[in-house]
Amino acid sequence: MSDDEIKQLCLMDIDKILHSYGKILKDYPPMPLATEVDSSLLTKRVIREELNFNRDDLKKNASDMLSIATLEQKYAFNKIVTAVYCDEGFFSVYGHGGTEKIFLWNLMFTEIRSRGDIVLNVASCGIASLLLSNGRTAHSRFKIPLNITEYSICNIKPGSPPAILLLKAKLIIWDEAPVDGLIG
Repeated sequence: MSDDEIKQLCLMDIDKILHSYGKILKDYPPMPLATEVDSSLLTKRVIREELNFNRDDLKKNASDMLSIATLEQKYAFNKIVTAVYCDEGFFSVYGHGGTEKIFLWNLMFTEIRSRGDIVLNVASCGIASLLLSNGRTAHSRFKIPLNITEYSICNIKPGSPPAILLLKAKLIIWDEAPVDGLIG
Protein backbone atom coordinates (compact mmCIF):
# COMPACT_ATOMS: atom_id res chain seq x y z
CA MET A 1 0.00 0.00 0.00
CA SER A 2 1.35 3.42 -0.91
CA ASP A 3 1.87 6.21 1.63
CA ASP A 4 -0.96 8.18 0.03
CA GLU A 5 -3.36 5.22 0.32
CA ILE A 6 -2.44 4.83 3.98
CA LYS A 7 -2.97 8.56 4.52
CA GLN A 8 -6.39 8.42 2.84
CA LEU A 9 -7.48 5.44 4.94
CA CYS A 10 -6.36 7.24 8.12
CA LEU A 11 -8.26 10.38 7.11
CA MET A 12 -11.35 8.25 6.45
CA ASP A 13 -11.02 6.67 9.90
CA ILE A 14 -10.65 10.07 11.55
CA ASP A 15 -13.67 11.35 9.64
CA LYS A 16 -15.68 8.30 10.74
CA ILE A 17 -14.75 8.91 14.39
CA LEU A 18 -15.64 12.60 14.06
CA HIS A 19 -19.05 11.63 12.58
CA SER A 20 -19.86 9.75 15.78
CA TYR A 21 -19.45 13.08 17.60
CA GLY A 22 -21.51 15.05 15.08
CA LYS A 23 -18.46 16.60 13.40
CA ILE A 24 -16.60 16.15 10.10
CA LEU A 25 -13.08 16.88 8.89
CA LYS A 26 -14.34 20.04 7.13
CA ASP A 27 -15.03 21.48 10.61
CA TYR A 28 -11.26 21.63 11.11
CA PRO A 29 -9.90 23.65 8.15
CA PRO A 30 -6.19 22.94 8.64
CA MET A 31 -6.90 19.20 8.31
CA PRO A 32 -6.67 17.67 4.85
CA LEU A 33 -9.81 16.01 3.54
CA ALA A 34 -10.07 12.39 2.52
CA THR A 35 -10.45 11.79 -1.18
CA GLU A 36 -12.47 8.94 -2.61
CA VAL A 37 -10.65 5.66 -2.07
CA ASP A 38 -11.04 2.63 -4.31
CA SER A 39 -13.42 0.16 -2.62
CA SER A 40 -11.00 -2.70 -3.33
CA LEU A 41 -8.51 -0.93 -1.07
CA LEU A 42 -11.09 -0.86 1.72
CA THR A 43 -11.88 -4.53 1.13
CA LYS A 44 -8.19 -5.43 1.28
CA ARG A 45 -7.87 -3.52 4.55
CA VAL A 46 -10.87 -5.28 6.13
CA ILE A 47 -9.54 -8.70 5.08
CA ARG A 48 -5.99 -7.83 6.17
CA GLU A 49 -7.25 -6.78 9.61
CA GLU A 50 -8.87 -10.20 10.04
CA LEU A 51 -5.68 -11.98 8.94
CA ASN A 52 -3.32 -9.86 11.03
CA PHE A 53 -2.06 -12.47 13.47
CA ASN A 54 0.96 -14.67 14.10
CA ARG A 55 0.06 -18.15 12.87
CA ASP A 56 2.92 -19.81 14.77
CA ASP A 57 1.74 -18.31 18.06
CA LEU A 58 -1.82 -19.40 17.28
CA LYS A 59 -0.70 -22.97 16.49
CA LYS A 60 1.05 -23.18 19.85
CA ASN A 61 -1.93 -21.66 21.67
CA ALA A 62 -4.33 -24.07 19.96
CA SER A 63 -2.13 -27.02 20.91
CA ASP A 64 -1.90 -25.82 24.52
CA MET A 65 -5.66 -25.27 24.71
CA LEU A 66 -6.43 -28.66 23.15
CA SER A 67 -4.20 -30.37 25.70
CA ILE A 68 -6.39 -29.11 28.56
CA ALA A 69 -9.77 -29.52 26.83
CA THR A 70 -12.26 -32.01 28.25
CA LEU A 71 -13.24 -35.09 26.26
CA GLU A 72 -16.56 -33.45 25.37
CA GLN A 73 -14.82 -30.27 24.19
CA LYS A 74 -12.34 -32.30 22.11
CA TYR A 75 -15.22 -34.25 20.55
CA ALA A 76 -17.13 -31.06 19.63
CA PHE A 77 -13.91 -29.38 18.45
CA ASN A 78 -12.99 -32.28 16.14
CA LYS A 79 -16.52 -32.59 14.73
CA ILE A 80 -16.91 -28.88 14.05
CA VAL A 81 -13.42 -28.21 12.67
CA THR A 82 -13.75 -31.23 10.36
CA ALA A 83 -17.16 -29.98 9.22
CA VAL A 84 -15.77 -26.48 8.60
CA TYR A 85 -13.20 -27.85 6.16
CA CYS A 86 -15.74 -30.17 4.51
CA ASP A 87 -18.29 -27.32 4.11
CA GLU A 88 -20.88 -29.20 6.13
CA GLY A 89 -22.87 -26.25 7.43
CA PHE A 90 -24.53 -25.25 10.65
CA PHE A 91 -23.88 -26.43 14.22
CA SER A 92 -25.56 -25.49 17.44
CA VAL A 93 -23.77 -26.17 20.70
CA TYR A 94 -25.94 -26.01 23.78
CA GLY A 95 -24.75 -25.95 27.35
CA HIS A 96 -25.76 -24.28 30.59
CA GLY A 97 -23.72 -21.40 31.95
CA GLY A 98 -20.35 -22.53 33.26
CA THR A 99 -19.93 -25.40 30.78
CA GLU A 100 -16.93 -23.72 29.14
CA LYS A 101 -18.54 -22.99 25.76
CA ILE A 102 -16.40 -19.84 25.48
CA PHE A 103 -13.29 -22.00 25.86
CA LEU A 104 -14.52 -24.16 22.96
CA TRP A 105 -15.27 -21.12 20.80
CA ASN A 106 -11.83 -19.64 21.47
CA LEU A 107 -10.17 -23.01 20.79
CA MET A 108 -11.89 -23.31 17.40
CA PHE A 109 -11.12 -19.65 16.63
CA THR A 110 -7.45 -20.16 17.45
CA GLU A 111 -7.13 -23.43 15.49
CA ILE A 112 -8.82 -22.20 12.33
CA ARG A 113 -6.98 -18.89 12.35
CA SER A 114 -3.71 -20.77 12.84
CA ARG A 115 -4.43 -22.34 9.44
CA GLY A 116 -4.62 -18.87 7.87
CA ASP A 117 -8.41 -18.67 7.64
CA ILE A 118 -10.85 -16.02 8.79
CA VAL A 119 -13.08 -16.66 11.81
CA LEU A 120 -15.62 -14.10 12.95
CA ASN A 121 -16.57 -14.23 16.64
CA VAL A 122 -19.82 -12.50 17.53
CA ALA A 123 -22.17 -12.46 20.48
CA SER A 124 -25.67 -11.15 20.97
CA CYS A 125 -24.59 -8.74 23.71
CA GLY A 126 -21.54 -6.59 24.33
CA ILE A 127 -20.46 -8.29 27.55
CA ALA A 128 -20.47 -11.74 25.96
CA SER A 129 -18.51 -10.41 22.96
CA LEU A 130 -15.71 -9.32 25.32
CA LEU A 131 -15.14 -12.96 26.31
CA LEU A 132 -14.51 -14.03 22.71
CA SER A 133 -11.17 -13.64 20.96
CA ASN A 134 -11.53 -10.64 18.64
CA GLY A 135 -15.26 -10.67 19.46
CA ARG A 136 -17.84 -8.13 18.36
CA THR A 137 -21.56 -7.80 18.83
CA ALA A 138 -23.70 -9.37 16.12
CA HIS A 139 -25.35 -5.97 15.63
CA SER A 140 -22.00 -4.41 14.88
CA ARG A 141 -20.60 -7.19 12.68
CA PHE A 142 -23.76 -7.83 10.64
CA LYS A 143 -25.15 -4.27 10.69
CA ILE A 144 -28.34 -5.45 12.38
CA PRO A 145 -30.64 -2.56 13.32
CA LEU A 146 -31.15 -2.11 17.05
CA ASN A 147 -34.89 -1.52 16.67
CA ILE A 148 -36.18 -4.37 14.57
CA THR A 149 -39.45 -4.21 12.67
CA GLU A 150 -41.00 -6.54 10.11
CA TYR A 151 -39.22 -4.48 7.42
CA SER A 152 -35.76 -4.50 9.02
CA ILE A 153 -32.79 -5.76 7.06
CA CYS A 154 -29.09 -5.94 7.75
CA ASN A 155 -27.32 -2.97 6.23
CA ILE A 156 -24.59 -4.86 4.37
CA LYS A 157 -24.56 -4.04 0.70
CA PRO A 158 -23.57 -6.72 -1.85
CA GLY A 159 -19.94 -6.34 -2.88
CA SER A 160 -19.09 -4.08 0.07
CA PRO A 161 -16.05 -4.85 2.26
CA PRO A 162 -18.22 -6.35 5.05
CA ALA A 163 -20.06 -8.54 2.50
CA ILE A 164 -16.79 -9.81 1.04
CA LEU A 165 -15.46 -10.46 4.55
CA LEU A 166 -18.53 -12.60 5.32
CA LEU A 167 -17.99 -14.57 2.11
CA LYS A 168 -14.33 -15.18 2.97
CA ALA A 169 -15.02 -16.23 6.57
CA LYS A 170 -14.37 -19.93 7.09
CA LEU A 171 -16.37 -19.94 10.31
CA ILE A 172 -18.74 -17.61 12.13
CA ILE A 173 -19.11 -18.31 15.84
CA TRP A 174 -22.18 -16.69 17.36
CA ASP A 175 -22.35 -17.01 21.13
CA GLU A 176 -25.88 -16.82 22.53
CA ALA A 177 -27.33 -16.88 19.01
CA PRO A 178 -31.08 -16.48 18.81
CA VAL A 179 -32.08 -19.85 17.38
CA ASP A 180 -35.86 -19.89 17.93
CA GLY A 181 -36.64 -20.03 14.22
CA LEU A 182 -33.72 -22.32 13.33
CA ILE A 183 -34.58 -25.41 15.33
CA GLY A 184 -37.81 -27.16 14.51
